[in-house]
Amino acid sequence: MLGKVNFTKRYVLALCIIALLSALAYYNLNHLITSQSNDGKTINLSVRQGMLSQQIALYAIYYKTENLKNNIKLMEDSHQHLISFPMTEELKKIYFEAPYFLDDKVRKYLFHAKKFEDSRDGRSLTYVLQNSQPLLDELNKCASVYVANAEANTIKLKQVELLIFLLTLLTLVFEAIFIFRPANIKITKDTKEIVKQKDYSNAVIESSTNAIITLDADLKIQTFNKMAEKIFGYTKKEMINLALFQKIIPQEHERIQKEGVYSFAKRLVAEDASEAQEAEAINKKGQKFPIRIAFGVSKESEDVIIVASVQDISKDKLKDKIMIQQGKFAALGEMIAIIAHQWRQPLAQLNFNCMYIRKKLTDPELIEEANKNEEIVQFMSDTITNFENFYKKTENSIFNPTVSINQAINIVETFLKTNDIELIKDVDDGITIYGNANSLAQVVLSIVQNTIDIVRSSKIENPRIEISLQSTKTYTILTIKDNAGGIKVSPIEDIFKPFHSAKKRASTGIGLYMSKLLIENQFHGTIVAKNVDNGAQFTIQLPSCCQVL
Repeated sequence: MLGKVNFTKRYVLALCIIALLSALAYYNLNHLITSQSNDGKTINLSVRQGMLSQQIALYAIYYKTENLKNNIKLMEDSHQHLISFPMTEELKKIYFEAPYFLDDKVRKYLFHAKKFEDSRDGRSLTYVLQNSQPLLDELNKCASVYVANAEANTIKLKQVELLIFLLTLLTLVFEAIFIFRPANIKITKDTKEIVKQKDYSNAVIESSTNAIITLDADLKIQTFNKMAEKIFGYTKKEMINLALFQKIIPQEHERIQKEGVYSFAKRLVAEDASEAQEAEAINKKGQKFPIRIAFGVSKESEDVIIVASVQDISKDKLKDKIMIQQGKFAALGEMIAIIAHQWRQPLAQLNFNCMYIRKKLTDPELIEEANKNEEIVQFMSDTITNFENFYKKTENSIFNPTVSINQAINIVETFLKTNDIELIKDVDDGITIYGNANSLAQVVLSIVQNTIDIVRSSKIENPRIEISLQSTKTYTILTIKDNAGGIKVSPIEDIFKPFHSAKKRASTGIGLYMSKLLIENQFHGTIVAKNVDNGAQFTIQLPSCCQVL
């Protein structure tokens, strides 16, 4: 009795510790999510300040009074929000101390913008135009500080999460050593004491279509008919006089577990309620299958016989599972359709707005930019379609990969020019492969965008991107190489893991992970990365048409 009390106390203590650690883990994770959400909002406000400063200058040039007024108001409100948030010492220095005085510069910039908006003052316009770029640089610096602070906070919370995880593992190890191991030894010892040799004979109906198994008072099998041999795969010789009922039916009905086989069967007979119960069985090969089992109990002198009648209901359950699975797929399809619908409606509205603005424009450069915006919206719509098709079988086609490369480059052409990134293409226009052209464009776009992000955040001299497309008899090789300093992640394969990113700005790190899935699942190809010539090189190997078809 004392042993049971000690075991209970140790078990309860271990459970309490695990529960406490789980609660701490939940609190820390919730805090991490909340912190990242708040940091994301702050970073978004900070980044938006830079864009607003440039838009104010642009609208001032073109005398777009209403737009100028709205942007001034938005930038002023955003600035008030930012300076009202708790700040680190570094941010306080940038906003309120020399040599930055960002707060004064923003207020002065807004003052002249308002003055120009009210009275068309030429000196105010000159001030806005002369200070828009310097102010943008300082706002970007401030945004980078917000990002760095957010990353530092995230690292601290992750370290706490790791500590909680290690403590949980340590608790489980002690629980296994000091609780479950002694309990297992005690149970094994008690089982050996219960299992005794006893000669007992019993007659069964071998012609029954159900498996008939009888147990004696010690729960040893005394009868195992032919149907039982067929259902469970054991011979009668293997089962007789062995306490293997728990082996072939490891997960009995919940009420059987609580009461025990004999007590449960005896009570059912006494209550005249010995209806069949559903449970799970396991055969000699280790395969689990559903059964319907009914018990009967007879008592003669001091010997007790339990009769179990077992029926294999695998076919019935299989039909049920198929129906459930079909329901799950239907629900998943509805969910994807709802998400796609919610995305496409605003995209369609955005596309209409771009078309409307383009028709109103007269400047050729702005018209060209509006056309590119329409292409971006269409690309986003195609992306939604691709992700809808990602989880279901779709029809692919033979296409020229050069089209996908050009499609991706067209999307980021403005960014390449803005950041003075030289693009070098060495492609064979006569190559064709089998797959999805838009999916390949997404992969190229993801890799090129990563390079652009690094160039924008680092001082890279003479940045360039080299894209090569060559073909062999069995493979098409697409290579994308840059000189942006290389990949800093170690091991380098980790860049393809989900939510992994080495960027110093807000990022989910999902681009390369999804690219790897697209290459492997849709094209049956491979994608690898390595550092070469002070840069990164991505090599995509795709089967040729004849290899795929």
